[in-house]
Amino acid sequence: MLRGMPVRTQVLSAARQRARLARIETGAAVRNARMAAGLRMSEVGRVVGRSTSWVSRVERGLVSRVPNEDLVALCAAVGLKLWMSTFPAERAIRDAPQLALLGRLRARIGGAWRWSYEVIVPMAHDWRAADAVIRCGSNVVMIEAFTRLADAQAQLRAVLLKARDLGIGRVVILIAATHANRRALALAADALAADFPLTTRSVLRALADGRDPGANGIVLI
Repeated sequence: MLRGMPVRTQVLSAARQRARLARIETGAAVRNARMAAGLRMSEVGRVVGRSTSWVSRVERGLVSRVPNEDLVALCAAVGLKLWMSTFPAERAIRDAPQLALLGRLRARIGGAWRWSYEVIVPMAHDWRAADAVIRCGSNVVMIEAFTRLADAQAQLRAVLLKARDLGIGRVVILIAATHANRRALALAADALAADFPLTTRSVLRALADGRDPGANGIVLI
């Protein structure tokens, strides 16, 4: 994958590659199980209500859109149980509210800082990226924007790891000033205080002056 691709393109491209690989692997597993059971494609097709050619194409990974119910049934017909799960991936695509949040911060701190968006972690096969990195002279600050906090401690811990891997020592967390987000921050305040001691006012004042805030902080805006 090209490192120069925009992060959104990278994430979607990687997801499509995984989907294609999953189709091929599942199809091969169905074929092997069918043959081990001594079943013909026509027999399996009758059981699941599909044609022989459809079964053949699925086994070869050539059907790009298979309803989950059909795929589960096909696996069951040859003695397999299909199980799907999810786990944290390398990067979520940025949405319009997040970009608007970054835009509001940029308007608040003025033009002293040079902005770079979606700055990719420089590690092989790692497509994590900072939402923004801003620079003013020798000062460098990583900005991460959240429109919604689901697990504040886990989300902000992941941000610190990303900053570490980018080699950036100063982090500002930008959070939409909603009632739900304020409540989530209040619940996690004690756990976050050591890593993000600065408040909105302190961070905004320093950034507006083109200064390093002096510590990591959380900005509600």
